[in-house]
Amino acid sequence: MFRIFSSKCAICKRKSSLYRLYKDPKGKKVKLCLECTVYAERRAYLKLK
Repeated sequence: MFRIFSSKCAICKRKSSLYRLYKDPKGKKVKLCLECTVYAERRAYLKLK
């Protein structure tokens, strides 16, 4: 099957339906689940709009 609707969080690798975009310290855009956003903000990830 195709993975059109299922993507994974960049930190915990779990599938979720809601993601937020962040920019990691290396400059890459990453998708993070809502549970990992607190961790990402502590680790200097920048929130993208």
